[in-house]
Formats: sequence, structure tokens, C-alpha cells
Amino acid sequence: MEPRERQTRQRDALLQALQGSARALTPVELCELAQQQVATLNLSTVYRQLNALQELGVVTRVDLPGQSARYEAACEQHHHGVGTHGEQYHHHHHFHCTQCDRVFPIHACPGTMSELAPPGFQVQRHDLTLHGLCADCGSASAAGSTAC
Repeated sequence: MEPRERQTRQRDALLQALQGSARALTPVELCELAQQQVATLNLSTVYRQLNALQELGVVTRVDLPGQSARYEAACEQHHHGVGTHGEQYHHHHHFHCTQCDRVFPIHACPGTMSELAPPGFQVQRHDLTLHGLCADCGSASAAGSTAC
């Protein structure tokens, strides 16, 4: 019964790290945060747990072109939809800070985007990522530009 308890502790530590973060996290970031509660947690266990949590619909994978996958806790604030293969997905968008490389959820959607598709095409889903400076990096940049 010990392995089952350890797995639950590990899963709980990952969930707490995800829910306590206001942004999507890499597996390495998650591992480091969760190790504060379960020191023996390793990266392969983090990946196994993330896969299981995705299947349960508790965690969402965030993919950005040219970047490693990040993960975030699913929240009730977002619209849930059905993907092209019948899979459930958690619909919202993201902001990627080009300076610190962090990714934050955007709790808004501009709509179906059907009007952007060529005539005769049918939009089944869309992904939107804004790129720029987050509040921390933007204020640090503004503070640095006023220095003599």
C-alpha cells in the first residue's frame, strides 16, 4: 500500500503547485515546486502524473510552437469544447512573455474566427497566443528606461 500512498502524495503536490500558480508551468518547474512537499519526486514521475491528470481532465497541456510543453490546472472559467476527434478540450488562450519566457492564461476569447477562414472552409477550433512583455517585465523595462 505504500506505493499507492506515495503516488497520491506526489499527485497532490503537483496539483497544489499547478493550482497555486497563475501561469502554465514546464515539467521541470512543476518538479521543483512539488519537491518542496515531496523531496523524492523526480521528473519521470512528474511526466507520468501529468499524463494521468490530463486523462482525468484536471490538467491541460499548453503547446506553443518551438517551445517545450507546459501544463496548467483546468479551471471552470473556461469554455469546454469537443475537438475534431471527439476529445474534450479546455478552451482559452495564452500570453507568452518574450523576456522571461513565462506563459499566462487569457480568460477571454475573440469568438469563432470563422470570418477569417477562406470561403468554404470550416473552422473547428483555434489557438491564440499573444507575445510581448508580462506586467513584471514591462514594469522592469519601463523602470530601466527612465534611469540615467
